[in-house]
Amino acid sequence: MAWQEWKIKDFSEGLIDRVDDDLLPENATRDCQNVIARKIGLLQKRPGQTRLNSSALGGSIQGMHAYYTGTNRYLVAAAGGAVSYWNGSSFDSIKTGLNTTAQFCFETCVNYMVAFNGVDAPWKWDGATVSALANAPTDGQFALLHKEKLFTVPKSDPSTLYWSDSFQPESWPAVNYWDVRKGDGDVITCITSHLDELVVFKRRSLHVLRGTSLDDFRLDTADITLGCVGPFAAAAFGPYLYFVSDEGVCVWNGARAVNLSREKIPGFWSRVNQQYIRKAAVGVWDGLVWFALPIDGAAYNNAVLIYYPPEGEALGGKFWPWFGINASCFLKYDDGTQLAFLSGDASAGYVNRQYAGTDDFGSPINAYWIGKSFDVTEAERKCRFGWAVIQDSPGAADVDIQFSIDYGPFVSLVPAEYDSLVRRYNFFDVYTGRYLRPKIVHNALGGCEVRGVKVYFLPFPRGL
Repeated sequence: MAWQEWKIKDFSEGLIDRVDDDLLPENATRDCQNVIARKIGLLQKRPGQTRLNSSALGGSIQGMHAYYTGTNRYLVAAAGGAVSYWNGSSFDSIKTGLNTTAQFCFETCVNYMVAFNGVDAPWKWDGATVSALANAPTDGQFALLHKEKLFTVPKSDPSTLYWSDSFQPESWPAVNYWDVRKGDGDVITCITSHLDELVVFKRRSLHVLRGTSLDDFRLDTADITLGCVGPFAAAAFGPYLYFVSDEGVCVWNGARAVNLSREKIPGFWSRVNQQYIRKAAVGVWDGLVWFALPIDGAAYNNAVLIYYPPEGEALGGKFWPWFGINASCFLKYDDGTQLAFLSGDASAGYVNRQYAGTDDFGSPINAYWIGKSFDVTEAERKCRFGWAVIQDSPGAADVDIQFSIDYGPFVSLVPAEYDSLVRRYNFFDVYTGRYLRPKIVHNALGGCEVRGVKVYFLPFPRGL
């Protein structure tokens, strides 16, 4: 009987942990980390990270902002109770003596930048001078410029929106407020602009403030089951608003909210530490939505769940979990020559640049992908497995091909002959069984691209 071959040519379905292994699509995985397949037939390791500042700030990053004024460009970061700006080689102090744990919300107004954190009195900075932001609620938690008005929510009145007069961030008439389902036992957790409307999240509900002024404002309650967990946990991508709720990662299209994670990755979601989920952050870069989450008991965001949406659509996307990225917040910053995607470090005082090289701060990125079990379509028949081939994999000399027989432990194969495009790995002499599960591993420095795997096997006669 001739050797037969089993091919894996597509990895693009991403993570699915809602179905049993026997029902998993051929191009899906029940477990992976630090890889992504955006093209059919190409599995890649995620890009790396570098540190912007070599000397750590005084604590984990509490918030960031890109402040552009005139010809000046300021990258602003809060950490350890201090706010600083990047001078090109290090961070210079703007203001110190602030709260060391609160999340900082910044906003750019006409003549200055403003800062709110719900604890310290709001203040402003014009690139040279720091001063109090007059008349604003002293415990305002958020800062959002919408319809030329500066909106916030006082910590002492957490179900009420307050706003300034148009173009006057230091004029706050007493009549400029709106209660949002006050008395429902919930509080406002996030406010953001979307589709020219003000979206107001509470922890367990979603509301939309429509209109341009107190004369025509109208508040509509859009969802009473899904809300947002924190001020950094929502971001717009085209016509869609992605956010983190207590129930999962979700999307709002202006008419309804949908839980994206429930149907595909409930197992992964069960690993999220709900005690600290309020620290979740959402960013958008390279056509991907980045959900930074605390996983497996962590008290800070120690993982990023990547969501790759279909072109022009919100639903039907693929999930890819990335580890080693500890992001408290995300920021796109234009330094005048290029646009960079930055993350504030959730565990140390660094601002980290994403999509920078193929390693994390000089260390290898540990990546793997585990495929569906192969059973020759006839589970009662055993097979002898002979060898496996990886096709067209730059850097594949460092790729480790492992297989699990009959759901046992994963075992590495023996490297054999290879050339620049095809590399062969041999099974042991007595590698036989009914089920074969593949695992592609790359834990070395450098990038990795795998374009296909073939396994050669010999079915035994029925009954053996």
